[in-house]
Amino acid sequence: MTRLFSPRLAGAALWVAALSVPAEIQVISEHRSETDGPPFRFSRVPPASDRDTASRAAFRLLLGEPDDNSGPLTVLHDGRLPAEPDEPAANFFFAAGTRGGRILVDFGSPTPLRYIATFSRHPSTRGPQRYELYGATGDESGFRLAPDETRALAELGWKHLASVNSRPSNGPGGGQHGVLITNPVGPLGPFRYLLFEIHTTDPAIPFGNTFYSEIDAVSADPDFVPNPPAAPAGPAPFTVRTPDGRYSFTLDLSRAPELESWARGTLVPVLLEWYPRLADLLPGQNFEPPREVRIVIRPGRGVAATSGTRITANARWIQRELEGEAVGALVHELVHVLQQYGRRPAGSAPPPGWLVEGIADYLRWFVFEPERHGADLVWLRQQRNVQLRHDAGYRISANFLDWVSRRYNRDLIRHLNAALREGRYEESLWSQWTGHTLQELAEQWRSETEKALAAPEPPPGPALEPR
Repeated sequence: MTRLFSPRLAGAALWVAALSVPAEIQVISEHRSETDGPPFRFSRVPPASDRDTASRAAFRLLLGEPDDNSGPLTVLHDGRLPAEPDEPAANFFFAAGTRGGRILVDFGSPTPLRYIATFSRHPSTRGPQRYELYGATGDESGFRLAPDETRALAELGWKHLASVNSRPSNGPGGGQHGVLITNPVGPLGPFRYLLFEIHTTDPAIPFGNTFYSEIDAVSADPDFVPNPPAAPAGPAPFTVRTPDGRYSFTLDLSRAPELESWARGTLVPVLLEWYPRLADLLPGQNFEPPREVRIVIRPGRGVAATSGTRITANARWIQRELEGEAVGALVHELVHVLQQYGRRPAGSAPPPGWLVEGIADYLRWFVFEPERHGADLVWLRQQRNVQLRHDAGYRISANFLDWVSRRYNRDLIRHLNAALREGRYEESLWSQWTGHTLQELAEQWRSETEKALAAPEPPPGPALEPR
């Protein structure tokens, strides 16, 4: 592949690549930084569309694991582009630390294509695009729709169309990237299928999977209407509201239909009761708790994650923990929705991670489900070689926060949350709230906890009242 570089055009870096297979196909790649003016204003790449042929095609993930914070595949053909430089839910991207994956586009029947365009946006290394594009009618000899990862796609009936790499020669390439794949002398195809083999922008870094915002394809046949086979339908997302109508929760279990009855019967009552209660425990000056929360439960990695007001949970883990930690883990994520520490004033220091997670686990283990003894002395006695560091995060930090709250200030969590959300947290505040420095508190807590762990275990007391 040869690549020709032209000077900047209206703040955009433009590359034109003429591919050797097939020779007539061209790749035009444009890059705009976040300081180049209105986003996605390219000189050669056409604007994203919600009326292109791909908007009615079927998109399917053949290989790879979406990131827990990624938007669904539908964001790739809804004609919408992210309004912010770092907007995970408006983009599709593969999980951190993985090497990418494959996305299939099915038009239902073969059609010639005028062009294919792809768009991405991220302020750093996840902005550039790097992928191989293949096409097929489905009638090729030896064709496989979902080819084995170990076999070359060309051996399985797929025709290689283009190699795309929009990484700049210098710098991480943050900003908006637009790529146009076209044939100046005629249409591409015809193809029924397009296959995007997507690679990380840099295998040496964990956060190198591109934030893909849109994939457009336009048929050269103005009368062509995509007719892909319908995907097996899972349960439609449903919305529930608190009795006063103030808060709503939309649950998407389309990829985890086996959990729908659990979600409706067990999770929903907890959401409706505990989200308002948690909101009351985390107030703030001029702070309005998010009124709409979206929860997506799907197969994935890890346990759960929160981005803004969107919670994503791993269906496989939830299934294993239906009688254990499933509900509590989602209560932990509800706390993150309410914390909203990203709203702090620009330029203020980021909140310490141990406090972010410690507060969430404190409200989970000491307020929502204390009867499970998930972070108290009962739990600590079950751990081997536990290190009593106040800033260890999660359960250990939750134990520390509970100790300080009981010993010195019952309003500690309210004070901490407000300071973190308003961007004014600093260690000196501990002295103001408790009369002791953070280090003094940490030493007292560690000493008392070590003595309690060394003492004979007391007989079980009366059961705590259920929540």
